[in-house]
Amino acid sequence: MTRRQLLGAAGAVGAAGLLAACGNGAAADGPAADTVGSATWWAKQKLHHTVNFANWPYYIDVLHNRHPTLQHFTALTGISVNYTEPIIENLPFYAKIKPSLEARQYTGYDIIVSTNNSPPLGDLIQNGWLIPLDRSMMTNFNTYAGPLIRNPSWDPGNKYTMAWQSGWTAIGYNGAAVKDPGTSVGLLFEKRLAGRVGMMSDPQELGSLGLLAIGVEPVTSTESDWVKAAKLLRQQKSDGIVRGYYDQGYIDYLKNGEIWVSQAWSGDIFQADTISKYKDLHLLIPDEGGMFWTDNMCIPMYAQNPKDAMTLMDYFYQPQIEAVVEYYNDYVCPVPAARRVLLNPAGWAKTELAAMQPEIGLPPSYTANSPLVFPTEAYIKNSRDYYQYKNQEELTAWNDLFVPITQHS
Repeated sequence: MTRRQLLGAAGAVGAAGLLAACGNGAAADGPAADTVGSATWWAKQKLHHTVNFANWPYYIDVLHNRHPTLQHFTALTGISVNYTEPIIENLPFYAKIKPSLEARQYTGYDIIVSTNNSPPLGDLIQNGWLIPLDRSMMTNFNTYAGPLIRNPSWDPGNKYTMAWQSGWTAIGYNGAAVKDPGTSVGLLFEKRLAGRVGMMSDPQELGSLGLLAIGVEPVTSTESDWVKAAKLLRQQKSDGIVRGYYDQGYIDYLKNGEIWVSQAWSGDIFQADTISKYKDLHLLIPDEGGMFWTDNMCIPMYAQNPKDAMTLMDYFYQPQIEAVVEYYNDYVCPVPAARRVLLNPAGWAKTELAAMQPEIGLPPSYTANSPLVFPTEAYIKNSRDYYQYKNQEELTAWNDLFVPITQHS
C-alpha cells in the first residue's frame, strides 16, 4: 500500500464550511496570538527534548520495525520523537484537531502534515492556526531545499510550511496497449481509446486536468475557465471515452488491463514499474503539465514543543537523511542533493541503505536515477500548481461544476 493509495478525495466530501470561517480563527483576535511566531517569541522558546509528530501511514523509512532517521535524530540531539500515523485523509484529521484549535488548546501534535491541494491547509493558514516558522532554524532548508518546494504558491516564502514529500498527478498508460501515447494531455480525450480511459473522481484533480486540456494554468484560472473545462469533460464523458471515475483504486484497473490510460499519481506508477509483471506501465507528464502536489510539515498553533519541532523539520533537509527517507518512499524528494548520497553512500547513510536494500529489492541507485524522484529540468518545467480557493463560494462553484461529471447520468 502506498501513501497516495491512502489519500482520499479532498474536494467534495466534508469540505463545506472549512473555508467559510476564514479570518475568524484563534490567532486573529488576541494580543498574545499576534506575537506568536515572531523572532522575539521564538527567541524565548526552549528545547523540551520531546516532539510529537503526526504523519500519514507508510511515509517514512522503516527497517525491522524501527525508523532509522528518527533514531539517528534522537542520538544526535537528545530529542525523543513520538511518531504516530493518524492521518488517513486530510479532512477527517483536520476535523479531529479543529476543536482544540478553536478552543486555543494543544492538539497533541507539534508537527502535522497537510496536503497543499486540500482545503484544510488553506483553512489552517487563513485562520491563523499555524505558527510562523523560525527562519533562524531553517539552515538546512535554506541550503538544500529544491526549487519545486521553495516559495510555493500555497505558502509564499515558506512562512508556515516545509515540504515533506511531493508528487505529480499526471497520466499513466500501458505501453503494450498504447504504442503511440504522444506527449499531450489530449491522450485522455482520444476516441480511439473509448472505454479504456480512467479519470479521477476527486473534483480538484478532474477539474485541474480539464483546465490543462483547454490550455489554462489552474493556479491562475477563473470561474469562466472552469465552465469551459467542465464542458470539455462532459463531452469526453458523453463520447464514451471514459470507462470510469476512480479513487485510488484506478491503479488496479491499469494493472489488470481494464483501462489502458488514466490520470495517475507518480508514486503509484514508479512502484508498479519496479515489478516485472507491470513493466509496461509508464508515467507521462504531458506538455501541458502535470499537477504537482506537496505534503507539508507545519506546526499547529498552541504546540507545546515548537523549538523541538523546528529542529526535527530542518534535520530532514540534510542530504544523507533525506536519502534514507527517499529510498523507502520513492516520491519527489525535496532535497535534490540526496541523489548524490544514493549514488555514492557514505557513513551513517551507507550503513542504513545497505541494511534496507534486501527489503527494498532494488539498489539505491535505482531510486537516484528515477526522474519521478529526482526530477529533470523538463519535469520541473512541466509542473503545475493547483488553484487556491479564496472563499467557500469558490469551492462550492468548483464542486458544482465538476462533481456531477463523476456521477452516473
